[in-house]
Amino acid sequence: MELAVSSPLSATYCLAQAGGAAPGGNPFGSLLIMLPLFGLMYFLFIRPQKRRQQQVQEMLSKLKLGDRVMTNGGMLGLISRVSDKTVHIVLADKVEVEFVRSAVAEIIREPEAETEEKSKADANGNNGNKPAPGK
Repeated sequence: MELAVSSPLSATYCLAQAGGAAPGGNPFGSLLIMLPLFGLMYFLFIRPQKRRQQQVQEMLSKLKLGDRVMTNGGMLGLISRVSDKTVHIVLADKVEVEFVRSAVAEIIREPEAETEEKSKADANGNNGNKPAPGK
């Protein structure tokens, strides 16, 4: 006797009737696979995110007057006032904007070499300009 299958649903029905489904396995086998996967996901995703969030909170708590900062919107400026929830940032001459502390993305630090070079140039009186050739 030959079985004629006309649609995928009919084929599924025939397999279900014939007992073609896999027999029920041990549920603990699936659990043994899932637990290491959850552990791996924790160490790859959740833990680094918590560490980054802690670093951001630490940075926001250390904001002080005169820090050069960049906001989440990309604006650069100097902090002129700090309160519990907000900071006032001077973006240009006579342009001071108030931001929520969480809008500060990072504190911009000048590299040590540039700072030392500027201080030496200021001490020599040439304002960081290279001396003219022949002098």
